[in-house]
Amino acid sequence: MNVNRHMVWFMQANGKYSFWEVALEINIASPMPVLSLENVTIRTKNRLCFAGTNWRMYEGEQWALIGPTGSGKSIFVKALSGQLPVVQGQIVNFFDGTPEGRPYLQRGEIILVSVETQRDVLQQHAGFHQARWQSLAGDETPTVSAFFDGPDVDDRVTYDFDPMKPDAATRAVRRAQAVELLGISNLLDRKLIHLSNGEGRKVLLAHALMQSPELLILDDPFSGLDAASRETLKNSLTAILESGQQRLLLVAAREDEIPQGITHVLGIADHQIVTQGPKTEVCGSSFARGVFKTGSTPARETIHLPAVEWSALPPGSPLIEFHNVRVKYQGVQVLKDISWTMRQGEHWAIRGPNGAGKSTLLSLILADNPQAYANEVKIFGRQRGSGESIWDIKRHIGWVAPEIHMYYPNRVDCRAVVSSGIFDSVGLFNTVTPVQADMAEQWMQVMGINALADRLFQEISIGEQRLVLLARALVKQPRLLILDEPCQGLDAFHRGRILHVLDELCRQTPVSLLYVTHHLDDLPRSVTRVLHLEQGRMRAVE
Repeated sequence: MNVNRHMVWFMQANGKYSFWEVALEINIASPMPVLSLENVTIRTKNRLCFAGTNWRMYEGEQWALIGPTGSGKSIFVKALSGQLPVVQGQIVNFFDGTPEGRPYLQRGEIILVSVETQRDVLQQHAGFHQARWQSLAGDETPTVSAFFDGPDVDDRVTYDFDPMKPDAATRAVRRAQAVELLGISNLLDRKLIHLSNGEGRKVLLAHALMQSPELLILDDPFSGLDAASRETLKNSLTAILESGQQRLLLVAAREDEIPQGITHVLGIADHQIVTQGPKTEVCGSSFARGVFKTGSTPARETIHLPAVEWSALPPGSPLIEFHNVRVKYQGVQVLKDISWTMRQGEHWAIRGPNGAGKSTLLSLILADNPQAYANEVKIFGRQRGSGESIWDIKRHIGWVAPEIHMYYPNRVDCRAVVSSGIFDSVGLFNTVTPVQADMAEQWMQVMGINALADRLFQEISIGEQRLVLLARALVKQPRLLILDEPCQGLDAFHRGRILHVLDELCRQTPVSLLYVTHHLDDLPRSVTRVLHLEQGRMRAVE
């Protein structure tokens, strides 16, 4: 019951009216809860976290979740979606409209879209990251259109009795709306494994929107998207939120990725809720500034890197040479007449929108794409197909990209992941010498991930996994370092750390850097040349 003061007209005995301020008891209904965490403790593998956590989401609220890299954001949303067990307390949902709610989920009521979701979908159709580039691999994999129309489009098996399951007509309407909203009609006839990382992310988002869950959780949904696609997605989410058609919980890595329509923000650090409240209050707090602002990045101190044990080629020697390179898949020209040279000691960025051909170009350099043999492509001065093996090329290249992240085995410890970079293996299958082990320790120290060395790769956050994979790329001290979106999903501190390490690497060693990003503020200072791609063509060279 609420007591409010109101101005009320009263008729007096003489027939006149008087204006009085009175206190009235008015029964104002409280908003209905949607989801409630009640003294919850979560278990992930052999760890307990979020001990004794309480939190409620109410009807009409739309939430964003923020926190530093490794703070437990992904663990939190996995528990909400039923993917991790609660060992104390309970998570109660009120999707059935009853005041008491229920401590269990019906299939499809909460849908989580994340990097791991994308990895799981891809691994159903391709067992290795090079499958995208093989001419025969993927012939049996579905197109995007078939993926949307499949029997599990609602994340429900076909024989489930579920009155909420939409009929074919409703699904067709939802599909058309989702495709238009995300602007992916041009992808419908493409095979899933032939999509770029950003294109694949758009498809999964559309797939989730088609299912119209009670709560949609998007974990870093802007990751891998170009600037135009990020703006389109942000506007689309704003429209959805303001329409009230979909409840949303969005995990954000950057403040400008929080769309209008988000009403509240939850802050997490060290596997605990540390702040929560209206968006304007939390985003203006010192906690949010520490997560988002570049001022939170480390001082650019000198980092002492392990000594390089190889001699650099003479300055100006060509490392990569493309002459009129063309690549075609399923009748689509992916690269068109690319002529470009990268020389010893140069540091390049490759920029362009999703689907511009950036990943295809890198696949030719990395010896993953057999169409290199049909083109005039020279790597380290040797024409592809002149007798060198792919391992002769790879042993001089360090590489980080969403593809290696998607397919790297989870059930190995992080020290083994870093050490595997010495052998260019996905998993560690060789015995590591004491000298090699020391090199791995040194690079983990440089990246600030020593504390992760003995933990399983699958136990750490997606952001921490990227730091481990970067150390893996650096451990063999490559001549050429290729980094495709290495800062994806990281907080400001760790993005700053990576950029500082790369600038010191370029200053102290003769390495050459090839860097791909959709964020200009993620470019290392050492990058001085830029290759712009658009629709498979070179648009400009700076």
